[in-house]
Amino acid sequence: MRIPGIRAIHKWISLSFLCLWILQAASGLAIGYRADIDDFLLDQGARETDAAAMAARIEELQAAGDEISSAWISGGRKGQYDIYLERGGEGRTVRIDGAGTQLRDRSDTNRFSDGAVFETLTRFHKSLMLGSVGYVFLMISGLLLASNIILGVVMGWPKRKRLTAFARTSGAPKAARLSGWHWRVGFWGAMPAVCIILTGSALTQSDILADWLGVEEQTPELLAPASAPPASLETAIEAALVEFPGASLVAINLPTEDRPWYKFRLNAPGEMPRLYGATRVFVGLDGAILLDHDARKSAPNERIVEALYPLHTGQIGGSIGRMVNTATGIWLLVMIALGLKLWLARQQQRRNAISHDGE
Repeated sequence: MRIPGIRAIHKWISLSFLCLWILQAASGLAIGYRADIDDFLLDQGARETDAAAMAARIEELQAAGDEISSAWISGGRKGQYDIYLERGGEGRTVRIDGAGTQLRDRSDTNRFSDGAVFETLTRFHKSLMLGSVGYVFLMISGLLLASNIILGVVMGWPKRKRLTAFARTSGAPKAARLSGWHWRVGFWGAMPAVCIILTGSALTQSDILADWLGVEEQTPELLAPASAPPASLETAIEAALVEFPGASLVAINLPTEDRPWYKFRLNAPGEMPRLYGATRVFVGLDGAILLDHDARKSAPNERIVEALYPLHTGQIGGSIGRMVNTATGIWLLVMIALGLKLWLARQQQRRNAISHDGE
């Protein structure tokens, strides 16, 4: 394909999805450290998780009539958990610390105060708050953005020396200087950006990808109801943690009629770096381990699926990876601004040329 053809495709894709890409980059930046910021604003220190105290608090909420679906670590300061429940037909999120102390009780109808703004931004970033339609639209948008970045690299590579010279020459025409800076800035951020964008696109269709790769989350076989009283949540938590020494508790799913077991998600030492871990333990109502998944021993196809989230968020690289992720979000906004200025400068250049020819 000739360079002018590539430029036209690059230009019109960019202009068509300009607003969406700005919103996605901005919302991604806003939620990159959402848990850290929310926990800081909540002004509660880190706490060690006391299984007995935490279990007691959850059981108190259940005894008061709350229907608890799950509990997850906040992802910020150590030993803070969000309990997702329904109370009187209303969804609520209750924050407790590792000692079972309640820190916040927020209605899920709240969109902005009490830290809800981060939940709202996350839902927007993941699906535009449009459900399955939003997931498909964002997948298409992400694929177009990644291909557009690749087109930009392909278009600029044959002219890289000239473009670099334009950026360094103060006397060059405005459009030429902007072309040079668009290339110089774009080239260095292209690779991490394509990685983050493609993994984000894959996350929108992660269930389909998992099916295609043959990844299926195993669950225990249904057993006959136990005659003895069920094990307490405290006992179940301790059994899960004993199974993986040194692991930290990430999430809890309580038993239901259809799933008569406790399900725990852990972050085990040595597994792929990510805030929320991928190790799972199922504990029966008698306190025995029914099934587990050690993320350190995941099969290659499982590792692909498990790597999508930490790659997209930069968590796979720890603190440095998250900073690279943030820098890439800023890079995308800068590239959009430079690209828009370049387009406007070329439009002005054409108008000037037409005006000059008409004289």
